Amino acid sequence: MVPAEIKITSQLKVERLIDHPLGTILEYPDTASSHYGNVAHRFTVNPHSKYHPRGNIQYSLGGIHGGEKNKFCGDLLLGADGKKVLCKKEKTSCKGLKRCQYFSNGATNIQRNSKPTLEETVFKKTLAFFCAVVETGCSFDSSNLHIDYGGDSDSDYDSDDEDSTLCSGKMILAYNRYNQPRLQCEYRSQVDTAHLILRNLQEFNISYLSALLSKDINEIHSHEANAFRNGYGPLVPCTFQASPSEQKDQCSFWHRSQEGKLHRGALRLKLDCEVSYVIYTPYNLFACPQVVIISRSIHSHAPPPRIKTPPPIEDIFTSMLIKLGWKLADATPRKIMTESGFMDSLREYLGHDSPVDPPLSALHPSLGNYDHVRRIINSLRKVEYPCGTGFLGAELLAQKHADLPKDMQYVRCAESHTIEGGKTFYLVICMSKTMAFSLIRAQYISIDTAFKRVHGKWQEFEIETWDSEGMMSYVGARAFTTSQSAKAHFILFTRIFQFVTQITGLPVQFRHIHGSGFHVWSADAHKGQALGAGMYCQQLCRDLVGVCPIEPTKMLKNLDPYDHLCRFYRLCVVHFKRNIHDLCTRVTSDVYNAMLSLSSVNEHNIDSVYEFIKNGGPKARAWIKDKLDAKFVIPAIHQPASLIPLPVWQASSSTTNGNEQAHRNINRDGINLTLLGGIMRGMQYDFRIQSSLTLQSTEGVYVHDQLSTEFYCSMTSVSHHVLSQCRIEKQSPRKSPQKKKKFSCKQLSIIPMAQLSSGSNSTASSILPLDVFGGTGEMLQSSGIDS
Repeated sequence: MVPAEIKITSQLKVERLIDHPLGTILEYPDTASSHYGNVAHRFTVNPHSKYHPRGNIQYSLGGIHGGEKNKFCGDLLLGADGKKVLCKKEKTSCKGLKRCQYFSNGATNIQRNSKPTLEETVFKKTLAFFCAVVETGCSFDSSNLHIDYGGDSDSDYDSDDEDSTLCSGKMILAYNRYNQPRLQCEYRSQVDTAHLILRNLQEFNISYLSALLSKDINEIHSHEANAFRNGYGPLVPCTFQASPSEQKDQCSFWHRSQEGKLHRGALRLKLDCEVSYVIYTPYNLFACPQVVIISRSIHSHAPPPRIKTPPPIEDIFTSMLIKLGWKLADATPRKIMTESGFMDSLREYLGHDSPVDPPLSALHPSLGNYDHVRRIINSLRKVEYPCGTGFLGAELLAQKHADLPKDMQYVRCAESHTIEGGKTFYLVICMSKTMAFSLIRAQYISIDTAFKRVHGKWQEFEIETWDSEGMMSYVGARAFTTSQSAKAHFILFTRIFQFVTQITGLPVQFRHIHGSGFHVWSADAHKGQALGAGMYCQQLCRDLVGVCPIEPTKMLKNLDPYDHLCRFYRLCVVHFKRNIHDLCTRVTSDVYNAMLSLSSVNEHNIDSVYEFIKNGGPKARAWIKDKLDAKFVIPAIHQPASLIPLPVWQASSSTTNGNEQAHRNINRDGINLTLLGGIMRGMQYDFRIQSSLTLQSTEGVYVHDQLSTEFYCSMTSVSHHVLSQCRIEKQSPRKSPQKKKKFSCKQLSIIPMAQLSSGSNSTASSILPLDVFGGTGEMLQSSGIDS
């Protein structure tokens, strides 16, 4: 620092010169001691750096612009030879702060307590609640009444926001018979109950809230004048101000205007700051690696908060983000703080050795604002993924994978198709070479769709199979779709198996068509999946001239989708029973057990079971009608009604638990992801599983100490059933204690199901299915046991 006055030009002199070494980040440059003084800041800079010291200043610059070329900065900027260097001279000024239109510098005699009183707390909560209600209104949209029931839906409903009509009804205060207030839309009624109603109003000042809703000027003034005298409320002058760089145009608080209107004040830019800056930048920074910034006068306002991240620090932050690689596709402020790689980089840069991880604000206070951090991440993401992280990004990724070595290719396609109603169906198929070979060699597979992993309109479809040597399930194909219709699934299966044949050179075959290949597919009761699979088999038989090996009287090319399904398609027993369990309180126990008995491998008079269920009430009648109308459900759950041989049926899986476990495992890697993030995490997961299977077969090293054997799998299954039943028992209503009666198996006699249709009602009520033994289809009749 030089105390003597330094001459820059004949009209510009500085009272102080402050030198800043290389790497200095100066956010609040010192100003002069008077309105007419000047202070010079001389920065040593890296000539290779793209950042200028002016970019680090937190004050918003730009009020007065101007510049001159080929100017000298006195003796402050000299070359290596001691001669003055030519500079670019720029002029700018401080833009001050944005202030609320009701802003006051605080020149008031109102005294405020540091801690709000109880009355103030209730008043502010009431005012905030009223303003929120006014801001949102009822917001009921009569055009958006679609309810997605999921699961078995075969619909591709897409809401049309352009046709939405929001309710414009006023919010009124009403009371029930117990004098309890509620706030509701004026159009709400016992018939139209979708309009907004808010009942929990105990924490508000009902007198003030009622006055606001009814626009009782006198009552409103009484409450707000009292608040004003105590230093709070909408009549108190505002102290809110913000930096011009903040994207805000309204005050955060509500005020009462002179006309009596309650609204948020507008933020206005006050160009009343007298500080200006003169900046000298040498044209040749290699000859003179220094920059001078001269600040003139004194700021008329307080320094703004450190909301801007200086470019050099932002550059360091983004370099840490880039190290995340593909994980950047789904990076958020919260996720990066739990990402060990990012945290290691942050710790290393800060020299942080505490057991507690440093916050982002340790790098710079502005990074404590997660919205600001999110904007930085989004900006970087646009650079790294120019096509975005949605479908266009998946298209670009598919193109890149097409150029990779065959063993590393994973994303096979990202394409769109037009389906029913002219709707566009988007499809992304992911499959490695190893997955394709595993799938084509499989005999028993299961299919399922998950909805958690990728956000928005996307669903994740998996084909899962079982490795009998490694005794573990794995995914043979993964796809992301936007439709659950039969046509969409037909396209999905067609494209998946086209890629399987293209990769392996082997044709796709089914046991019931070609004599080998896929024996059984297990799935849930989704109609779109089932019909799409049947349509795919129908297409395979389109050019075949042979007869069906199971029913020689039928030509293969004449089989319809449902004919194919009864030859290879099974439903998951867990899904089937779960659907029945939802009806347990709507039907009698006998009807409930009759429904469960349909899941069976034993012959019995199934027509009599249908009739028994139909006579079980409207819910039971609707349930059995739905299953019969679906055509494929009964053959897929009742082996005698199917054309799948009993040994093949028993060798296949009765559940889609493998898919559910695969979904659960990969969901641990992240849910609610972008499409690109879901694809990349799926790729990492699938290649890890392939590595585990290869390690088992080549080195004999298993994933766990306990070898996965048939016995171990059965033990695990039984244990899960025990835990499940214990949980259900705890959740069920407590039954009244009854004296337990002992009986032996000699007291039970087995009768055929056929007697259901001929027996009396009293006989039927004493018959219980043996579903606890796997649903044999036979019944137990009580003999002398009190009911």
